[in-house]
Amino acid sequence: MYVFMKGFIKFLRSIEVPQARWNRATLAFLIWGSLCLLANLFCTNANAFGGDQGYWADWVKKLAEGGFEKFNGNYPPLYVFWLWVVSKVYVLFDIPIDKTFMLKFLCLWPVYFAHLALVDIASRLVSKIKLEPAKANLVLAFVALNPALLLDGPIWGQVDMFPCIFGIAALYCVNFRSKMKYAALFFALALLAKFQMILLLPIFGGIFIRKYKISWRGLPAMAVAIVLVLLPFFIAGNLSGMLSRAYVNTTSQYPYATYNAANLWMLTVGNLSADATPFFNLPKEGIWSLLSPAWIGKILFVIVSLYILKCSLFARNLRTTFKLATFSSFAFFLLLPGMHERYLIYAIPFACMWLVLDLRKSWFWVACITLLCAMNIEMVNGLKGGDLWPWISAFGVIVFAAASVHALFPKFFPLLAYAISRLSLPRFTPYVVLGLILVVELSCEVRESRPIEVELLPNQMYLTDLKIDRYTQEYGSPRINRSVEGKTLMVKNRQFEHGIGSHASSSLHFTLPANAEYLDFYVGVDDEVSGGGSVRFIVKSDEGELWSSGLVRGNNAPVPGRAKVAGLDHIVLVIDADGDNAYDHADWLSLILTLKK
Repeated sequence: MYVFMKGFIKFLRSIEVPQARWNRATLAFLIWGSLCLLANLFCTNANAFGGDQGYWADWVKKLAEGGFEKFNGNYPPLYVFWLWVVSKVYVLFDIPIDKTFMLKFLCLWPVYFAHLALVDIASRLVSKIKLEPAKANLVLAFVALNPALLLDGPIWGQVDMFPCIFGIAALYCVNFRSKMKYAALFFALALLAKFQMILLLPIFGGIFIRKYKISWRGLPAMAVAIVLVLLPFFIAGNLSGMLSRAYVNTTSQYPYATYNAANLWMLTVGNLSADATPFFNLPKEGIWSLLSPAWIGKILFVIVSLYILKCSLFARNLRTTFKLATFSSFAFFLLLPGMHERYLIYAIPFACMWLVLDLRKSWFWVACITLLCAMNIEMVNGLKGGDLWPWISAFGVIVFAAASVHALFPKFFPLLAYAISRLSLPRFTPYVVLGLILVVELSCEVRESRPIEVELLPNQMYLTDLKIDRYTQEYGSPRINRSVEGKTLMVKNRQFEHGIGSHASSSLHFTLPANAEYLDFYVGVDDEVSGGGSVRFIVKSDEGELWSSGLVRGNNAPVPGRAKVAGLDHIVLVIDADGDNAYDHADWLSLILTLKK
């Protein structure tokens, strides 16, 4: 880790800019780095892709229970270390591991810092090559607020940006004699973070071979990095299993020509078609098997890779290097079988670098690739979710307030911009700010995610220990200690062990013990509807209404309640749909009956 950090810091410092433009470069990073940070945090509130979050939850559980020895995921080791850290956070604070916002938020920390580092690198290069201020800000805005990167990372919940930053560092270092010793190290880390970074091999390998007289000096650092990363798995006795799952089994994970990927095979054979099926209904045996997407795609990609290798042998500058990396990533997605909707994302960070270095020639192609990638991801998991409403509303209020200030005091924002430009803040300020925000947000999530502790007194019992006499419910049936869909009871990311999952409109009838005195509980709309739904909870008896919640919406925190039931032999738990009952998955939580002593 020390070797990596030392190398990465030197890599950033190596992108020197003249002192006259240093303030402009720093200011650009402070502005666009901050906006990048805010955009990532905003998008994290969107609904994640449930399938991938299920993998994270399962793997974090395995690491929490058995460490590296019991880890059975198909992910390369470098990111698994971070999942191990995540598991320790859950264990430390005794929080149940499930598909919650906290899990998504924690798993994305490497992505936040990687995207911020990309903006940092871009701002240094923009100043170094003397781009005009308007063009420089346009380019940095594209990098910081890139829709494809936001859709893949903080919205979807994936971490593809994490290995790409190592790939960028490797391609940068391999182009300069003084940084060559770090190139192999970064390339190894890219592969240890995601096997798909093998797509950089023709570019990195070509330049590495051309400069073999000095490039070999980085091999010892590469070997040390590989040993250190693999050592915990070796000690745990799980090295061979991890390597086979992460680097061998994944190559045949999707036996389809395309799995929601808008590429050559979607156009020719359609989605989810078997990759081994020959074209034109030819026999699957013999030489005809070569006329299938599985073989044709690999042959085409090998041809493209050989061409890229030839070009990289003669590549003399960074512009060509990142252009080739973009082309290789695009071909990887477009030609190979087994691709899914996200795999064009690997082209985007390299395309951003190409855009910075060669704006005039690259902008059209970079825009097209970004649009294609963003649309492909959006079709499967776009920007949606009830947690976004407060952020969007706040943004609208801020814009209106800013517009009002501008209308009343036209010179305010120019003066503010001038004042900011005069500040002398360290260049690493956005990293520090991001770290502080993440720690504060984590503390809030820990507090809100810990299950509500309930210790029953000798004269208390759960209402759910009693039988429901009868019920009416418009959708499904009430579930004891589970949501109406059979999942863990969860409201506003807080899990509950005891309760009743129901759906509006419903009425649940209970016969009470003769000595019942009070009923204490929480109510809320279950998180499984992602912020939808609006209901009213009512506790009734034959004598009338005992308690009412008022309107409770999705994403509201659990609402506490207490009803006095002394002298009553029967109560009804009512959930009113408040009109439309769409998404009204409503939970009665921690229902505790207090009995007279």
